[in-house]
Amino acid sequence: MTSDWRALTQAQLDAAYDQRLHAPNMAAVMAELAQASAQAQARLPQRQRQAYGPQSVEALDWYPCGQAQAPVVFFVHGGAWRSGQAKDYAFFVEWMLKAGMDVAVPDFAAVTEVEGDLGKLYRQVSMALRWVVGRKSSAGLPLHTPAHLCGHSSGAHLAACLATDPALARSVASLTLCSGLYELEPVSLSSRNSYVRFTPAMVQALSPMAQVQQIQAPVTLLYGSQETPEFIRQTLAFHQTLQTAGQRSSLHCGEGLNHFDILATLGQPGGLFAQCVQAAWGSAKNTPHPPF
Repeated sequence: MTSDWRALTQAQLDAAYDQRLHAPNMAAVMAELAQASAQAQARLPQRQRQAYGPQSVEALDWYPCGQAQAPVVFFVHGGAWRSGQAKDYAFFVEWMLKAGMDVAVPDFAAVTEVEGDLGKLYRQVSMALRWVVGRKSSAGLPLHTPAHLCGHSSGAHLAACLATDPALARSVASLTLCSGLYELEPVSLSSRNSYVRFTPAMVQALSPMAQVQQIQAPVTLLYGSQETPEFIRQTLAFHQTLQTAGQRSSLHCGEGLNHFDILATLGQPGGLFAQCVQAAWGSAKNTPHPPF
């Protein structure tokens, strides 16, 4: 773990934000999860593809559990903001449906396809969340069910940004963030600036660590002990910032797990990531939410 990212050389900072150098099994794990997702989708005839915006990529995979007014999990996938598809993130859906949760997994643009504009990705996931929260019942009445936000890696960053948006904060019932980024300044100075067009305004606006006062939901943070040093530091620093601000935050470490191993633990209800999500649901039941 790094204690002060400003003391790192450029090569060290670049390496600290490159998961490939810390997780040699990355390709194998992601291929296994994609295969498990395809198999799960084949067993889930209730899967629906729902548009939340006018562009072809602005759609989400919607998995209803079949129960009236069920709580909903809104999962934002990772991929360094430049890769990943919703269809490859169904490996956890079955146990969530059995637990009585609806599940939404949005697609959104790769940042490399929108001229490096990270704000475009944020606007898309916020549109997707509004669709989920604003959907209507079979009787045509608005449901207005706050969502349990969940994300991994760059998806955890986007999910955290949703919870810090004053216009969306009351739409969030709980926030479970795995191996995410919460402070963009060091990221903007790393090699990721070769494909993300960071600006001072964007770095400030999309750094959840600078906006913690806006969060209204309980936060659960987790990371693997074999993560890159900066991902570990960012998680610990975000937890400390939340606690200092008087927010409800819990912290969990997956010993011996790297960035992708810990994602895989979402696949079974007994896995660490899955257990954190379930604990967040329980915590949210005791947290009052303002009316819409």
